[in-house]
Amino acid sequence: MSNYYDYFLNSNSSVIHIELLEISHSAFTQTYRIVRNMTSGVTVTTEEAEDHFFQYYPLKVTPLSSNDDLDQAIKITLGDLGEILPKELDNIFNDLNFTEKPTVKYRVYRSDDLTQPLVGPLLLEVQTFNFNKEGSVFEAKAPSLNVNTTGELYNLTRFPMLRGFL
Repeated sequence: MSNYYDYFLNSNSSVIHIELLEISHSAFTQTYRIVRNMTSGVTVTTEEAEDHFFQYYPLKVTPLSSNDDLDQAIKITLGDLGEILPKELDNIFNDLNFTEKPTVKYRVYRSDDLTQPLVGPLLLEVQTFNFNKEGSVFEAKAPSLNVNTTGELYNLTRFPMLRGFL
């Protein structure tokens, strides 16, 4: 966390924070690695000690909650104009894999140190997809791993005959 404070309090004004998204699903044709604010793209070292190239796409990231709790959520507006995500969502529907949600890894790096993330990686699940004139809009939030519920959970694994109602 000291690296985070050092960025805001002691870094040069020419150092910027670079926002990165990694969108994946087992039915996607590829893992999409996207950078928000580097038009030429950027290669960074991820937490697995692997170098990956992140391609530029126009997008807007809006936090829906604070970063200091376990209920993290972001809204992402990807200006792909129907080129990427609608085709990949068709792959999910054709694969009939409705139980697995697409995942988003959100990271922030500083421009002078691309070897370790300043924030993240935050592992989020995509909850909703919408398509409008701006492009693809989706919300990603932390998976609900610690939820107390009552009642019966109906899913396609336990009740395959529900597939006809989807």
